[in-house]
Amino acid sequence: MDKQKKKLMWAIYIVALIEMPGFALTPGINQMKTTAFPEMSLALIQTGLALASLAQPVTAFCTALLVNRRIATKKMVILFGLCLLAADAVLALYLNSQFWHFILLNIVMGVMIGCVHPNMFGLMFDNFEPHERQAIAGYQSAIINGAGIAMGVIGGLLATLMWYGGYLVFFAGLPVAVIVFFTVPNYWAPVADRSVKKTSARINPKIFYYCAVTLIFMMVYTACASNLSTHIQGIGNSATAGIGTAFLMGGGVVAGLLFNKLSKKFDDYAISISLCIVFIGYIVLSLSQHSLPLVFASVFLVGTSLSFVMPHCIFKVSTLATDKSNSQMAAALITTVTPATGSFLSPVIFTNITTALFGESTVARYQFIGAVVIVFAAVVAVVTFVSGRKQVA
Repeated sequence: MDKQKKKLMWAIYIVALIEMPGFALTPGINQMKTTAFPEMSLALIQTGLALASLAQPVTAFCTALLVNRRIATKKMVILFGLCLLAADAVLALYLNSQFWHFILLNIVMGVMIGCVHPNMFGLMFDNFEPHERQAIAGYQSAIINGAGIAMGVIGGLLATLMWYGGYLVFFAGLPVAVIVFFTVPNYWAPVADRSVKKTSARINPKIFYYCAVTLIFMMVYTACASNLSTHIQGIGNSATAGIGTAFLMGGGVVAGLLFNKLSKKFDDYAISISLCIVFIGYIVLSLSQHSLPLVFASVFLVGTSLSFVMPHCIFKVSTLATDKSNSQMAAALITTVTPATGSFLSPVIFTNITTALFGESTVARYQFIGAVVIVFAAVVAVVTFVSGRKQVA
């Protein structure tokens, strides 16, 4: 790997430190419900937070069009997003008294992620070979989760002082923007050859399979952190939920370090194996409402899945999106649009369905999601098996 690639690789790792800002906020969900907006239901609070996920795909599509039409470079969009993250922290200091302030802060966060996340992966798609991407994706996921540990702990502690404390962590976007300014290359998207435009611009249909996997996966994964502070309210507070989020991210760190070897060995079966571990984690979590050690152990198990499923799907898409004329759109789909949509749909679907069936019980909610996960794991395993037989034939 040459010097320029190494510099870009480290820039990708540094930006990964702030690519999951929502984990600074989830430990404070119960504080938001009981202190800031007691008149709002838990489902409404979770949905308000998930509006960030709704803003992400819209932003990702818009920025993909800007980059593909050579109106903006990926570096310009990334810098804008990082500065927007710091601006969100400033807004939180002054706009924190009404529910629409809460909505606005989350939408701004979503726009930031929509600017940064797909474009950082787009840089990786453009500048690294497949074997390099696989290794980088694993370490990047480990770093994202490692940073999530710090965000969860700090956000949880700040939330005990003020409900909007987690947003103040977003000031970290400013120094990262300075680093990106000096390290990330600035180039325009290539112009597709008009003579082959219809062929080269077509997205490989297999990409949509991995997008569907990430959408459903993020629906079940997001439910862990978004319900945790309510689940343990009898044995802890926002700071405790922050520690729980740190264990969730810790699982991702460990899995990220193992990802490269396991992804090569198990291929798509790694997704099913990971989902089976999530199933165990959710069942244990549902039965450990009064035991913090078991809560932390179970969320650690759930956390390992993020560093298996997401980087594996992203790597697979990077091998399918070989045409640079559509790599930006493929990167937006797999890194932002589908996972963000899944995160948004998680409380809308799971919280409302389980509330209608079982009331406000987070025990029943985790068990219900666990059942969904094991069915999902079986479906992915069957698809992987059938696809493998077709390739052999």
